[in-house]
Amino acid sequence: MTNWSGTPPRRVSVVVAGAGARGGYEAGVLSVLVPRLHSAGAETVRFVGTSAGAINATIFAALSHLPPAEQTQQALQVWREITVCDVFRSPTIGFPRLAGHAAGQLLRIPGVQLTHLLDTSPLRRTARTVIDWDQLRTNIAERRAALAVVATSGADNRTVVFVDRADTAPLPPPDDERPIDYVAAEITAEHVLASAAIPIVFPPEHISDPPQWAGWYSDGGIRLNAPLKPAIALGTDAIAVVATHPVIDDTPPAPTNNQPPDIDDVTVRLMDAALVDRMIEDLRTLAKINTLAEATEPATTMTGRPRKVIPFLAITPPTRATLGNLAEEVFANQRHRRSGIVSTLRHAELQILGRVLGGDGPRRGDLFSYLYFDPEFIEASIELGQRHANAALNAAPPHQLPWRIRPRQPLSTA
Repeated sequence: MTNWSGTPPRRVSVVVAGAGARGGYEAGVLSVLVPRLHSAGAETVRFVGTSAGAINATIFAALSHLPPAEQTQQALQVWREITVCDVFRSPTIGFPRLAGHAAGQLLRIPGVQLTHLLDTSPLRRTARTVIDWDQLRTNIAERRAALAVVATSGADNRTVVFVDRADTAPLPPPDDERPIDYVAAEITAEHVLASAAIPIVFPPEHISDPPQWAGWYSDGGIRLNAPLKPAIALGTDAIAVVATHPVIDDTPPAPTNNQPPDIDDVTVRLMDAALVDRMIEDLRTLAKINTLAEATEPATTMTGRPRKVIPFLAITPPTRATLGNLAEEVFANQRHRRSGIVSTLRHAELQILGRVLGGDGPRRGDLFSYLYFDPEFIEASIELGQRHANAALNAAPPHQLPWRIRPRQPLSTA
């Protein structure tokens, strides 16, 4: 049996993976998923996010006091109003500073380091203004929401899950196998910015609270892009996964052209290994746990909780190249409409970024799509996420969700 026919889950964890500029796709999925969760009887929705997924998770948690339709409308408006100017400063303007830091590090000048390529000071301002942090505190205090964001510690490279909830139950112990630490915190902009600090491109973020965990942190996707295991460890009746890569991709490999892969294509393959394969591994593990829970007498886990079946669903694009192809299409259409003439420096820089990151490999738009903070691409991503979510959720009757306990076919990392 793969379908779930048990009691509708009351506590649901929504796991939102890292995505960069692809976060518009995730917001589109969530705009369909969150109302369906409530109509299907979910009483508590915990958001667990990494990177752009942490941004989406925080936005929806801060809006959870609103009726579902209004909640999703306001969340989508946040993404529709984001431009590249709200994320990072002009690379052209920042180049002298970047060159100076590179030279200073090369010459070993004390206190001068090259820690990142883009100046994300606009993103700091954006994070502090687009999210109502006071309302988030109220929503968590009144048990309307629970939130966890994932970051990677610069001190020891461990995954740290910052958990913000009214529940006073003890957090899970450290998981040294993965390794993962769970930390109670009042999540603020610095936690979310740390989770979204894409390595090399964006600067690491300093977290000051709680004091015993103060330090520099980077993108949670370095080690845990789709935080399924924390969702399970924190306790849940079901898990909904929202990601920008599929669980299963049946697309046949592109024909070889006897040319070595370029640097963009190699980078995309490395990102697949870091961002996608661990999610597949965790879903495979969850399917095994469900099989064990069905086949054995009631028992407890190593943490003392009763072992139980945890149904899940995943809403993702059908192939790994889907959003990369969309970015390439939007970019090409813009270039065609403008006939190569750009009206602003910002658009010129996106043109250059597209050429640099586009590459010539079979998934040429993938790398570019993570930094393509362009309103047309974000709007197209939102619409695509909504279509995919409707297609996935309409497989179940109204007021129900298509929960599963195992995938339709064996999960594969091919």
